[in-house]
Amino acid sequence: MVDSRLRWTALVVLFAAALTLGLYWSGLLPVSYGPVMSASVSTDGRYALTSHRNNDLVLWDLADHRRKVIADDANIYSAYFVPGRDAFLWQDLANNVRVQTVDGKVLKQFNHPATYGQIIDRSLKHYVSANATWNIFSGFNENIIPVLRDSKSPSLIGSGKLLNIAWSDSGYMISSGRGLPDADQRSVQSSGPPVRSEDNLRFSSNYAGVVLWHFPDRQPVAKLAGNSAKTHATISPDGQWVVSGDENGNLLFWNTDHLNERHRLADFDLGLFLDDAPYKAGDKRNWDNSGLIPAPPGTTNITLALAFIDHSNYFLRFGNNSHQAALFKAGNPWPQKYFDLGDSPQLVTYGSQYSRNTAIATSPQAGMLVMGHRSGGGISVYRFDAENLTLERTWVVE
Repeated sequence: MVDSRLRWTALVVLFAAALTLGLYWSGLLPVSYGPVMSASVSTDGRYALTSHRNNDLVLWDLADHRRKVIADDANIYSAYFVPGRDAFLWQDLANNVRVQTVDGKVLKQFNHPATYGQIIDRSLKHYVSANATWNIFSGFNENIIPVLRDSKSPSLIGSGKLLNIAWSDSGYMISSGRGLPDADQRSVQSSGPPVRSEDNLRFSSNYAGVVLWHFPDRQPVAKLAGNSAKTHATISPDGQWVVSGDENGNLLFWNTDHLNERHRLADFDLGLFLDDAPYKAGDKRNWDNSGLIPAPPGTTNITLALAFIDHSNYFLRFGNNSHQAALFKAGNPWPQKYFDLGDSPQLVTYGSQYSRNTAIATSPQAGMLVMGHRSGGGISVYRFDAENLTLERTWVVE
């Protein structure tokens, strides 16, 4: 009798454990991770990868609404899906970088100094990372080459944000950190080398603003001036458009075939500023509001992040301390639509979290958007319909 009771008790415990584990992997139980620090979405929109403040690395199946902890020792800024592959890039706390498939097969492994943002191309031959002091490096193991190392400032500690890096299919890379009007106005040709010796660093970087780079030669093509303070920029998948925004309300874009022509995006309240208007400062006649659509309450001109959401070059602009996102079409200065992303749970856009703007990620090819939350380790997932210009929230995990 005693043995049968013990066996029954053991079976009940095993069943409960299996049920709990099943609910956990299926995403039906609340998460216990720290807040998302970096996120990435697979090209086909099936998966997302997030690294968290408590060093968890989580793989999310966006189609089946399941999740799995891959590691509990991940660098918080290292989550990145390899373009065009069911494989992702991450770094552990021993500085080992791995490229592994969603099924767990390791395709590449190497040691690299702690990354504060990293990217790799589909061929797995070109790897780029940024560090805490806004230097950029390329290459593996003993073949690491500095791409940017020209100053002691700005940095993550000094500015409160990352040096964001992203690249397109056309061989362009964009970097963006902090708009510095004087330095940004200096051309690449007059700015000195982007890589200096360790004992010959400038006090303040000539390349901290929005910079367009060309790979694989790792050289700056142009500095795109006009931003000030904390700045975020991104590039369209085809490499045709660069868009930027900052915490002072500047919104700008460039066509990479005509980099000498800078264009403004509309202020949500006033419209387009007319550079050649003859009126005094403060006069509303300095602004063209002919293409404005009404902005919903809570919309702000302070930019936290930008991300392309469609292969036809629609992009989203995320405001600081706001759950409204503005939709733009590349080449058009006017907002096309506003989307309410939801105010419960509060998103990472709240709290001036410029060091976490990498917790917002998209797959333009699949029209998927994934965002971390202000607190807690959950995510909100959205699907964009380019034909109907809708953005639907499809999954929320708190």
